[in-house]
Amino acid sequence: MIRNWRVGSLPFALVLSTALLLIAYWLLAPQSPPKPDDTWTRIQSERVLRIGIDPSSPPFIVDDGTGKLSGFDVALANELAKTWGVSIQYVYTGFDGLYDALNAQQFDLILSALPYNPNKTQDVFFSHAYFNNGPVLIVRGDDATTTDLANLQNRTIAVELGSNGDAAARKWQKRYALNLKQFDTSFDALRALPRGEASAAIVDPITFIDFQRAEADTGIKNWRIVGKPLADENYIIAVRRDSPSLLKEINAVIDSLRADGRLEELQKENF
Repeated sequence: MIRNWRVGSLPFALVLSTALLLIAYWLLAPQSPPKPDDTWTRIQSERVLRIGIDPSSPPFIVDDGTGKLSGFDVALANELAKTWGVSIQYVYTGFDGLYDALNAQQFDLILSALPYNPNKTQDVFFSHAYFNNGPVLIVRGDDATTTDLANLQNRTIAVELGSNGDAAARKWQKRYALNLKQFDTSFDALRALPRGEASAAIVDPITFIDFQRAEADTGIKNWRIVGKPLADENYIIAVRRDSPSLLKEINAVIDSLRADGRLEELQKENF
């Protein structure tokens, strides 16, 4: 007699094992790589990378008046272009209009001394950080003992009133019994060091570099940054949210430059 087999009549163990095999196949079978996004596909096809910039942010990016660009961001852009084998087309845009112009597809990415902005994460993707402009501790060149804030207990620290450096100093003020002396500008705070009005200052690193250039005194050039930034103000590259492939390629270049020390070299060359 021929029996009419139905799925419901199969042994439960056989049904379960079959289902598990199917699930395992779905999970473990090689997946097709995701299709590159249209932006990355166009860059590879046309061999042109379009970068939105505001060319008025030295030492990151600046136009010398003849169309020649220089700065850290330009050096980083050149590394991207060299890695990908493409040329660069810069698109000048006012800083406040960079995000709108990016999403209007006027260029492929923003690389222009752009700080990370958590309020923009719904509009764009941000790359890994390539520079931290958070406030740092500055000491004179003749101070060979200070290595961090712990060495400055009960001593005076100069800061710019209302600055990120001021906020960072207030965060650590009670723990290290710091005496904060506030000034109208970061330059004024730094000038307090040679006058003996403060043992150290807390300013952002770019301001410190500008100060060294503006007051090119031999002693000032020997001043140094101590330790790591006291807070994060990361500079990043922004791409549209329809460009995940481009973002992945950008991050790969940044990570590679950091791993082999080239990113630090670019900073020294341009700062």
